[in-house]
Amino acid sequence: MRILNILQYLWNQVAKFFKNSTTQKVLGVFIFFTITILILFSNFNPNQVMLRPDEVAQRNIQSNINVVIIDEKQTDELKRQAVSKVQKVYQQDNFARVNTEDDINDFYTRIDEIIGLEEEQDTQIEKLLLSIKNPERKISSNFNEKQLAKYVVNATPEDLEQMRQTSISVVRGIMNKPITEEALEEVLIQVQTETDSLEYSAQAKEIMKLVAVNAVRPNLIFNKEATDKAIKEAMDDVQPVQKTIKAGEIIVREGDRVTETQISTLEQLGIQRTKSYPLTLAGTALFVLLTFWLVIEFLRRYYKHVYETDRLMLLIGLIFLLILLLTRFLTIIKIGDQPEIHRMLGYLAPVAAGSMLIAILLDNRLAYFLTMIMALYVGLLSDGNQLFFAITAFVGGSVGVFQVYRLNQTSDLARSGLYVALANIASIITLTLIEGNINLTVLSVGMILGAVNGILSAVLMIGALPYLETTFSITSMIKLLELSNPNHELLKRELLEAPGTYHHSLMVGNLAEASAESIGANPLLVRVGAYYHDIGKVKRPEYFVENQRGFENPHEKIAPALSALIITSHVKEGVELAREAHLPQVIIDFIEQHHGTGLAKYFYSRALEEDREGIISEESFRYEGPKPQSKEVALVMLADSVEAAVRSLDAPTQTKIESMVRKIIRDKLNDGQLELCDLTFKDLDTIARSFCKILEGIYHKRIEYPETIVKEFEKRRENDGNYDNQPAEHD
Repeated sequence: MRILNILQYLWNQVAKFFKNSTTQKVLGVFIFFTITILILFSNFNPNQVMLRPDEVAQRNIQSNINVVIIDEKQTDELKRQAVSKVQKVYQQDNFARVNTEDDINDFYTRIDEIIGLEEEQDTQIEKLLLSIKNPERKISSNFNEKQLAKYVVNATPEDLEQMRQTSISVVRGIMNKPITEEALEEVLIQVQTETDSLEYSAQAKEIMKLVAVNAVRPNLIFNKEATDKAIKEAMDDVQPVQKTIKAGEIIVREGDRVTETQISTLEQLGIQRTKSYPLTLAGTALFVLLTFWLVIEFLRRYYKHVYETDRLMLLIGLIFLLILLLTRFLTIIKIGDQPEIHRMLGYLAPVAAGSMLIAILLDNRLAYFLTMIMALYVGLLSDGNQLFFAITAFVGGSVGVFQVYRLNQTSDLARSGLYVALANIASIITLTLIEGNINLTVLSVGMILGAVNGILSAVLMIGALPYLETTFSITSMIKLLELSNPNHELLKRELLEAPGTYHHSLMVGNLAEASAESIGANPLLVRVGAYYHDIGKVKRPEYFVENQRGFENPHEKIAPALSALIITSHVKEGVELAREAHLPQVIIDFIEQHHGTGLAKYFYSRALEEDREGIISEESFRYEGPKPQSKEVALVMLADSVEAAVRSLDAPTQTKIESMVRKIIRDKLNDGQLELCDLTFKDLDTIARSFCKILEGIYHKRIEYPETIVKEFEKRRENDGNYDNQPAEHD
């Protein structure tokens, strides 16, 4: 029993953890993050094998496409041959001979200094001979340093001077010719040969040979930078050896040993997994992480209500993944045998469908930003010129957003596909001209793909829209257009059972819609909300003045409190009817909030007149509310009150209308009915002027004909055979 309790407790804790909103968001982002990486990485990693040289192939491996690849082995061999023909570049050392002669002169000057000493002359000369000796430059010698030192000590100054001049003469003759580091060994042999041929004693020739051999140096210095440049130019001049691979051609046969050439071919076909596999995966993950951070930060800063609503975040994620999956699928379709055409399939990416869905279901400005992000992914998922695909996707998506920004009828959805197609074609032509490499066949195919993209995007958007609306409980402009149809069951019922209310609602809709866009409200939502705001009056239409039309007023027979209850209950009854008809919540808000917590003044005044005991409470004559919480509902509230009030005016004039409109707006403001919506004083002034303009056009001053003109009209009628003596109708 105790174990069961522990397990139950652990289960409850786990369930509580996963029900936490933050946990769900983190898990959701992680799931979408993982799926996105897999989709994107599938394009970078279509490799299925990891073969090594000399490994025995376990199956036949063939190409799936026609492609021209580079034979790297032959190309490298041609480059090696070109490099071998490049000669090293040398630079003349103008001081080489001078420095060589200086070394010889320094040696004999040092000899003279040592001989001038009175003691240890042999030892000093022996050390000098050892110091100038270069171990790397071997000299054939029959004497050691001690013997040579003894010869120098006994030589006369004239002999030493003759030896110096002869050594310089030998070196000067040799160094007048170009000497490189590579040729130095032969030059040293030549120095020894010429010295041996001189008519001097063996010891003298040995000393001159030693000094000259160790003083000679190259007079041409190797220029590594220039040589490397020459090698690079030679390699660049080698054209790659190309090889055509046909679709279905077997690259590696089962049972054969894999060669390096075959591995190179597989790598170019994308079948062999490269050594950069982990780096590609890491780079893909970082790119996805970066774009996710950008989107989340953008939503958190500028669309906080979307960021804090899980279902809307889920909607964005689903649309994003849908476009990515379709793009990935379309880019692997094989069209024809020409690789140039196959690489153009990136133009089919239906980014515009996602852009239009986001614009219709959420917000058009948000759609522009997400279009840019989706276009980046299209570039990475496509083969060929990825930048061109990304640009075309962004242009098409942006044009799609333009077209669905304000919908007036459902046919605009289908028309949007045509505009996206035209935008894609224009973009493809422009980018092809920029590239400069015009192939009419490839360009024609690209234009066709761009046109198909537009139609495909429209079809996809129209098909997905109703399902996304229903699943995520979103009222889009398309849904609003459907609700504005006069054939809707509730509107038809209102027309038949409460015609006065129906026409009043149309009038309110026209009034409210006229000023909606100028104050930043949604005109279509305002109009549809106005159509349904008084739908509850169909329950008891005869109790509302616009439906009485000369009939007896039932309120005269009942108490003011009951009348107020009947009047205010049309809000609650309207909400019930709306829920039964499955109207969206955004429309129900109009029904519920269009009176706010306003006071039924007429019946409250009557009740005060009849109240002798002072027990009447103002609260019992107020609507239940809530107050309007959006610009759209507040606009309908004001239009509703203004239309009813102006309709009740006797002989309405421009002054009367304006006075009444501003009075009603002022009363609503003073009563606190507008405190929860974000209307400004400037908005209220704009609304008032718009209402006055519309109402003045409706209740314009009619022409009053003078009495003399009326009599003249009657006289003419009699003369024309009008024996009924009916007066002419006034305008």
